[in-house]
Parts: sequence; C-alpha cells; structure tokens
Amino acid sequence: MTFSVQAKAKVSPLSRLGRRSVLVAALLAGSALATPAAQAAVRAAPVPDLVCRLDAEVNFSPPLSVRVKEAEVTGHIGYLDCRSPSGAAPELTDIVFGVDGTGRFGVLPPTFSVEGNGVGTWNTGEVGSLYFKGDLKQGSPVPDRTVTSGPLAGDGINGLQIPTPRFDKITPDGVAGFDVIGQVCFWPGEKGRCTAF
Repeated sequence: MTFSVQAKAKVSPLSRLGRRSVLVAALLAGSALATPAAQAAVRAAPVPDLVCRLDAEVNFSPPLSVRVKEAEVTGHIGYLDCRSPSGAAPELTDIVFGVDGTGRFGVLPPTFSVEGNGVGTWNTGEVGSLYFKGDLKQGSPVPDRTVTSGPLAGDGINGLQIPTPRFDKITPDGVAGFDVIGQVCFWPGEKGRCTAF
C-alpha cells in the first residue's frame, strides 16, 4: 500500500504583506471616489438650456460647383419643439431665423460649407440673432453657432445634422440648396453631448 504525502505550501510574510497592501490601496482608491469633490465631478455633466428639433433650408446663389466655389447663402434655420432640461427657458419653444451669408464649395474632398448670421423671433415675441459657420456633412455636427442677442445670448449651439441636397435645387450648373434636419442644444457654458438629451 502506497501513501502520498502532499506538502502544505508555506505563505511567506512578504506575500501576505503584498496582498494587504493591494487591499489597502483598493480601499483608499474607493474612498477617494466617495469624496464630495469626486462626486461633484461625476455630477457636473453640463445640462443644456434648450433642446430643439432642427429644420433648416439653405440656398446658394449662384449654385455651387467645381466652377463656382463661393456664393451667397439665404434661407432659414428653424429650431422647433424646444424643451428646457435646465429649466432656464421653458417659455421658449420655437424660433425661425432668416439667414444670409456665404456658401463655399471645396473640391478635394467635395465639401459644402456655410457662414453667416441670422435674425428671428421667438414664440414669445422676443427677437434673437445668431452666428453660424461650418460644413454641411451627412450625420456631422451642426456648424458652430452662437446666440449673439436676445434670449440665451452667449449660449453656444451644437447638435447633429442631416443635410440633403434638394432635387429641385440640383441644376446642371451645380447644387443650389440643401434641406437640413437634426437636433440642436443650447449650452450656457461648456458644451455637452446633445444626443444625450
């Protein structure tokens, strides 16, 4: 009859000390996250003053193309069905800005961009204005926009846009206009992710 004897592995005091150090470090890290400053940092995600549906139309005159790289821009930018997550402006539900400015066409890669100003009247009767600049790309961020006067003056605007060339505005001379839909947010300071709202 054969007996096997298994030796019990000894745990060195240094090994125990190492495991305790890791445990203490993990507990300290967890308690640091529980400090008021850390909790405030987690809660401090920006909240927009307004979230609105974007409905816009831009027209280029003359049509933009390989031959015409700059044109006048006219049209409108509508912010509709607005709501106020921050509670700063629950009375503001919609505005349509008449816009004018400059449209540009870049060849490589093909890019349409716009820059200009708009003036409109909120549903409350208050007049507001904005400045816009940026590219018209499918599924891209909306062109940079800033409220320059009226309610929420100073707020920055971001969001997501889907610009589509209108068939009635595509001519043998180039593209004469876009319809743009999407969602925008008005931010009083740091801009957050508009699609989160």
